[in-house]
Amino acid sequence: ALRFWGRIGYDDTYGGIALDENEGARIGRAMEGKEVMFSASHGVTVTGATMAWAFDDLYYLERACMHQGLAMQAAGGRPLREIAEEDCRAVATQIAGERAQSDLFFAAIKRRLDHEQPGWRSKS
Repeated sequence: ALRFWGRIGYDDTYGGIALDENEGARIGRAMEGKEVMFSASHGVTVTGATMAWAFDDLYYLERACMHQGLAMQAAGGRPLREIAEEDCRAVATQIAGERAQSDLFFAAIKRRLDHEQPGWRSKS
């Protein structure tokens, strides 16, 4: 979960369906330069420098949310232990500096699809 420290924005405004430029611009401003945003009544948006990076972040964001929910459930209402801010920053910086695994993970998924679902690349 620390890979997302300082990278998540929140949009508490529900502006309806994003069918015009104004709503798109508002959503862009709400992201505040973050790569991940949780939106009221919309869900999550994940962006990245490459498709591989965005996919990797979306995959691990889903896993982090799942484990957060499980930890909160197991705690039974007791507060969870928080990690010191300096440790969060250090780990997030380490992870941000190593994105080769994102490219390797995405390439592996595509190879698996090539094997299990031949022709997936040409489907529309």
